[in-house]
Amino acid sequence: MALIRRRHPNLRLPILEPTERKPHFSLPLVPPTTKPTTNDDITIDDLEKLVVLGHGNGGTIYKVYHKTTSTTCALKIIHGGTDVTTHRRALVEASILRRATNCPHVVNFYSSFEMPTGDVAILMEYMDGGSLETALAVNGTFSEERLVTVARDVLDGLAYLHAQNIVHLDIKPANILINTQGEVKITDFGVSKVMSHTLEMCNSYVGTCAYMSPERFNSDAYGKLIRRLK
Repeated sequence: MALIRRRHPNLRLPILEPTERKPHFSLPLVPPTTKPTTNDDITIDDLEKLVVLGHGNGGTIYKVYHKTTSTTCALKIIHGGTDVTTHRRALVEASILRRATNCPHVVNFYSSFEMPTGDVAILMEYMDGGSLETALAVNGTFSEERLVTVARDVLDGLAYLHAQNIVHLDIKPANILINTQGEVKITDFGVSKVMSHTLEMCNSYVGTCAYMSPERFNSDAYGKLIRRLK
């Protein structure tokens, strides 16, 4: 009920004439040019930890300094050294992010490597505006124009992920990052899945309940929607 009371039904967003929706970019995309370039030669010795950005999903995210390129990045360390399932899930997350990184609305992937402890580290683009959740908590509501821009960018990011057969499964304000240039990017693929074929069922109920669509709680309806991804 709390979520319902916080809605704002009187917003007057512009409604365009119905058209076939297409992403605002052509596929496939050219590789990103953000430094450092994507590679697997980076180690923990190349990075200087600056501050902890957050915790979640069995890991810690740091703001780090890449010494060779003098670049500020985000480093997610997933503590899977003593748990086989967590370690495997971390490797899958790195693989999905590598696969999705060519989209302007998905956070850029730079590298991933294993720590001596068995933990998995994922080096990513640093978004200096933090999460959409933090921005809402600090600044309050967005203007209608900004809401339209954010929604469009997130939908374009999801369109790209679905074209790659990737289901994010946990879209929420905390997993949408922004920067001071106004860019909006999807992050945190810790519970995401790559669908091996278009008729595959996706029966996992991972994610955050408060942000799940109603059909997620109906296995029959949810399966049909997933099969229509492409």
